[in-house]
Amino acid sequence: MRRASSFAALGVALGLALAGCTTNTATGRSQLATLMSPEDEAQAGAAAHPKIVAAYGGVYDDARVGRYVAEVTARIGKGSDRPDIAYRVTVLNSPVVNAFALPGGYVYVTRGLLALVDDEAELAGVLGHEIGHVIARHGAQRQTAALGASVIGAVLGAVVGNQAVNQVVGMGGQGLLAGYSRDQEYEADALGVRYLAKAGYDPYAQADFLATMEDQRKLQARASGQKSDDAGAADWLASHPATPERVAAARAHAADAGARPGMGDRNRDALMHAVNGMIYGDSPEQGIVRGRIFVHPVERIRFEAPPQFTVVNGADAVLVQGPDKTIAKFDSAAKSPSVDIGTYLAGVWATGVRISPLDRFTVNGMAAASATTKIGNYNGRLVAIEAAPGRVYRFLMGTLPQAGTRHDQALRNLVMSFRRLSAAEAAAVKPLRIRIVTVRPGDTAASLGARMAFADFRVERFRVLNGLGDNGGVKSGMLVKIVTE
Repeated sequence: MRRASSFAALGVALGLALAGCTTNTATGRSQLATLMSPEDEAQAGAAAHPKIVAAYGGVYDDARVGRYVAEVTARIGKGSDRPDIAYRVTVLNSPVVNAFALPGGYVYVTRGLLALVDDEAELAGVLGHEIGHVIARHGAQRQTAALGASVIGAVLGAVVGNQAVNQVVGMGGQGLLAGYSRDQEYEADALGVRYLAKAGYDPYAQADFLATMEDQRKLQARASGQKSDDAGAADWLASHPATPERVAAARAHAADAGARPGMGDRNRDALMHAVNGMIYGDSPEQGIVRGRIFVHPVERIRFEAPPQFTVVNGADAVLVQGPDKTIAKFDSAAKSPSVDIGTYLAGVWATGVRISPLDRFTVNGMAAASATTKIGNYNGRLVAIEAAPGRVYRFLMGTLPQAGTRHDQALRNLVMSFRRLSAAEAAAVKPLRIRIVTVRPGDTAASLGARMAFADFRVERFRVLNGLGDNGGVKSGMLVKIVTE
């Protein structure tokens, strides 16, 4: 996408200018020095900040949550090898599970990650790991480039770049997200565990969260009908794979710190109180996915994907994936009111692209135009719908040649399901939220999971959300997270 290229350019700006070798006080290793002063790093972080915020859907506007994450960051930062750094913490309004830090003291955590961590120590472990990457100088350039791939999550596949067919990355953006080497990941783990212990937290928390992330990956695969090994996502796990060896290494680092499980603070209740009421999943400003339905209460539109198709929401686009690697990307753009919808498709959106003759039609009373083209290995179709004189909604769809025409009707149904919402329909759309409840006598994971606002895998989702694994139970009086409307 165009934004990815801007991030790549930004990565170059953050690249290290080589100037001999120094010894890194955090790792004890000799490494190439940098000509970037602390002031330079602060300027680079400041330049990246607004782009990152925009890429992740803006700042999550809850002062209570932001204050809590800043306090945890300050505590783990004081336990690091650079306690002099004053960190600027931003909670991003994204359901993607991610966290990262940039030179200059910029730290980012998504509300998706805050929902998944089971206690404060796990959150501190993630933050310590990311701060460790920065302190160990593991490559600000690759870190920043990876952010560009996190913008959307799961996308179509590499295609030619122009206005109609934006440059996109492979499923999950693995090429960019896997920006650190295996050794660098292990080193950041070791630093994060060290920082946990020095800050007074239970250093085993990092391994516990890695295990939860692996459970989350497997659940996502089951829910989407994929093999567990195919469940890629633009999240913290995508660039930090929780292999059994890595979990074991994190536990070994904790043991080396002289700690036993349970030593040090976990502060579970503090985390629970901080996330109570927080939006879970999509926010109304970005549109909401409910099963196969995408609904945007702010823009007052909706569409429904066909059976056997899945819908993935992103900050800039919605991705629809179906059988035989059938794909569709939905987004919107401004259009001059004086430009006809067909002229817009051929002369503005698809400039420079060889397309078939236009097909003009209507979608629920709205003027629309369509044309076919070749998009890499895909047979592509572009559809533009004029929802208002100055606004156009677009479907970019692709089927592989070997699929023939067997998914053409499903994609047509997808387009024809697009419609406007009434004011009453839009007002009725509410986001999901995390609610903290106290376990009562007789409650079980099964009974509490039944209260989750999902159509499937309710108990499994409850277990992952509360770090219970496959066999963990709940006890009377403990606080747990459920997701409700």
